[in-house]
Amino acid sequence: MYIILLYFWIYYNYVDINELYSNLNDKCICILTRIPTTIMLDFLNSFSYYDIYVVIDDNSINYTEKYKDIYKNINFIQIEKDVCIKAGYQNITLTLNLNGPCAWEKALYYFSRINLNYNYVWFIEDDVYFYNEDTILNIDNKYLDSDFLSNKYETNETGKTDYWHWGDIMHTLKYNPPYYSTMCCAVRMSKNLLQLISDYAKKNNTLFFLEVMYPTLTIKNNLKYDAIPELYTIVYRKDWKKEEVDTVNLFHPIKDHEIHKIYKT
Repeated sequence: MYIILLYFWIYYNYVDINELYSNLNDKCICILTRIPTTIMLDFLNSFSYYDIYVVIDDNSINYTEKYKDIYKNINFIQIEKDVCIKAGYQNITLTLNLNGPCAWEKALYYFSRINLNYNYVWFIEDDVYFYNEDTILNIDNKYLDSDFLSNKYETNETGKTDYWHWGDIMHTLKYNPPYYSTMCCAVRMSKNLLQLISDYAKKNNTLFFLEVMYPTLTIKNNLKYDAIPELYTIVYRKDWKKEEVDTVNLFHPIKDHEIHKIYKT
């Protein structure tokens, strides 16, 4: 009797594990950074189930060449700003006063025009902390078909311009209200949403502020949007303590990768 029960326990757990990993072929993780740190790269290189991409702002050296014998599990992506501008991938960091297209525009360009192999892409800025690959894996297996995963979103019902960044970006919007906004330091997008972004860039030769663009395109085009508790800890500003982080959520901001390393021990 005990042997039979043990057999069924092993069988059903084996099936569950296989199902858990079977959905990963259509997903990847993309990290956005200006210059990658070795702590971050060591962490990402240990992943077993996801394809890993690191989109780098800095074009002063060839990072693929530099790390080809060290980080064999990582794809390094570098794109010149002019390429993005010509394709209309610009102005998504308008209110942040960055100098032209950054890793965000380059990543969107890459995954909506060049590499179309994935149905879902995680975009994660380099100051986002998460414990390990299973953190992402568990979210993906909980939200299988969502077009957009993010923190909670807010609604600007009438197009008011007297709060937040709305006064700076309203002239860039090609839609009528309502508009939507959310923190975007860690999000997952579907191929459907990436196609809408590509179409918008082709039509308008520009994009608009990312914290408005992603939720607004998702909702106005009737895509599936889940604001999930695992991303409620993606906030603008907070000094996260070790006792506050866990293995379930993603946390922003934690800029020092040495602290990332300490929090994982």
